[in-house]
Amino acid sequence: MTRFILGGIRKHKVTFTTGPTMVNGSPALILRIDGEIDGVMAVRLRDTRITGLYFVRNSEKLTRVESETPLSLR
Repeated sequence: MTRFILGGIRKHKVTFTTGPTMVNGSPALILRIDGEIDGVMAVRLRDTRITGLYFVRNSEKLTRVESETPLSLR
């Protein structure tokens, strides 16, 4: 599968990059194609084990991915 995806990226001559982030308190990767956000892959962890893997490509759900929300103590 990975070979198929990388072959498609090479064929269409796009730039594919990733970067770490946090989504809903879980570690995640932002996936970009030619500098534009294409998707986010988030990992849910419990006791050092991966218990969920989520991939979101819906552009409406990705509008706030790069914005930071400051947290404050009450």
